[in-house]
Amino acid sequence: MATQLETIDIRLPASPDLPGYTWRPIRREDVPAMYQMLLAVEKADDRHIVNTLEDAVREFDDPWSDAETDSWMVMAPDGRVAAFARTFLNPQAEEENRCFLWIEIHPDHRGDGLDDFMLGWAKARARQRLGAVRNDLPRVIRTGTQDTLVDRIALLERRGFQPVRYFYRMRRDLREPIPEKPLPDGLALRTCTPDLSEPVLAALNEAFRDHWGFESISEEDWQRFFIARSSFRPDLTFIAMDGDQVAGVSFNTVSPEENARHGINEGWIAELAVRRPWRKRGVATALLCESMRAFKAEGLEYATLGVDTENLSGALRLYERVGFRVVKRFIQFTKPIG
Repeated sequence: MATQLETIDIRLPASPDLPGYTWRPIRREDVPAMYQMLLAVEKADDRHIVNTLEDAVREFDDPWSDAETDSWMVMAPDGRVAAFARTFLNPQAEEENRCFLWIEIHPDHRGDGLDDFMLGWAKARARQRLGAVRNDLPRVIRTGTQDTLVDRIALLERRGFQPVRYFYRMRRDLREPIPEKPLPDGLALRTCTPDLSEPVLAALNEAFRDHWGFESISEEDWQRFFIARSSFRPDLTFIAMDGDQVAGVSFNTVSPEENARHGINEGWIAELAVRRPWRKRGVATALLCESMRAFKAEGLEYATLGVDTENLSGALRLYERVGFRVVKRFIQFTKPIG
């Protein structure tokens, strides 16, 4: 399969003839303009896709995506970003070669062919990248969307993508009583300090190893996308310790800028993980409730998180038991290659 795929001549589609539009790869200096475009997308689609400009600039250099070859951007005649696409491929695949597509179209430029072209470009570039991989692991293209974006869903299905997984965003009103759920005997609670960074990363990689679609987090990615994130709150991130062993982690974030933009005062339980030897003992529930109490003490009104609806650890049931309710739904689409 690998040899056959690598011999296929996959050409990127020619840009459509739209007078006044210009086409080129994304550059670092484009990030502020892209950020403004994403704010427009977020508002039009009622989505939560924008962090901060600071984060967007820092995250531009991504080891999974060389912007010069793996991105394509459209500038409108008025100088604004009309659309962009970028592909991401883990250089150290473990179980499957997955090339992820990120495609956004400005609300003012939808329906004039950009949607279809940008998906076609990203799909072709993904096939090129997957075709260059030198291993025999399965190869797939992945992308996701909110379930309310019916035009995007229809386009993906026309292009041969199929839904493969469903995810919820869930929210919990912290003004409702929070259960008292202490850690099991023998475990101690700590906040995240620099000396715990390495063992916490190792614990997350171990705990999520059996989760669908998980890609191990490298030290480089950990520092760039987690520790350096502007919303990361080490003082509100809780770790269950069994002696010198990390048993579980609730990695938490708060973004005043995002809260002001969305008109909601919330904290995010970005990652909740318990290592296998400590599961089924109430560690996840204790970490979750401690996080909610800390959010409430911080003056926040809601706790928010995301969950795979088919998570084998029973996470969805846990969240429902402590009062989380679904506020948005997302679909992950896939297309096998080869």
